[in-house]
Amino acid sequence: MSETAAKRTGRPAKQAAMALGDHVLAVADALFVQNGYGATSMAAVALRARVGKQTLYRRFPDKAALFREVVRRRIDDMFAAVPVPPASAVDPLIELKAIASAALDFVLAPDFARLYRIVIAEALIFPELGGAAADKWGSASVGRSIAAVARAQANGQCRPGDPQQIAMALLWGILGQAFHDVMTGAGTPFADNTAKAAHVDQVWALFLAGVVPPRA
Repeated sequence: MSETAAKRTGRPAKQAAMALGDHVLAVADALFVQNGYGATSMAAVALRARVGKQTLYRRFPDKAALFREVVRRRIDDMFAAVPVPPASAVDPLIELKAIASAALDFVLAPDFARLYRIVIAEALIFPELGGAAADKWGSASVGRSIAAVARAQANGQCRPGDPQQIAMALLWGILGQAFHDVMTGAGTPFADNTAKAAHVDQVWALFLAGVVPPRA
């Protein structure tokens, strides 16, 4: 492709913009984890990323928006690394268990604890931080879980009720102790992957006993 044609298609410019965005987010991610939210300024991000402040502010109007995008990318990247079957390809209950298991792996990831501790430590001083994190934190698992419950209800596989409440009962049953232990520094509550899988199976069995309608 000639240079003229490349400019006309806009592809190189778009690829360059995406690469720059990825670079800025990687730098911001490292600074937030290293220094905390309060001690990380937009100027520091621009300096470390070697971009102009105007360039940074065109992409992210404020630090909360930048942190929101850092969280979004962390969540997307971590969930992308955990295989979850497509919604249309499996039984909704099978999908629901896979999502919950993936969410547990997400909570146990060191990157989760590092970023979430920033939110907890500085949310009172910087109220916008909590909102920025809440926009995306866990939404990948929660949204898909709610949709899977709704599909199971439509198929007669799950009792009637609020799909969100049902989905959250499962997610917190599986994630609750792990979340507490990771955030308090107690480490993982599971000795190995076998123990982790046994925990998921036990909570899943209790969940099914409560939500699956009795057979006629």
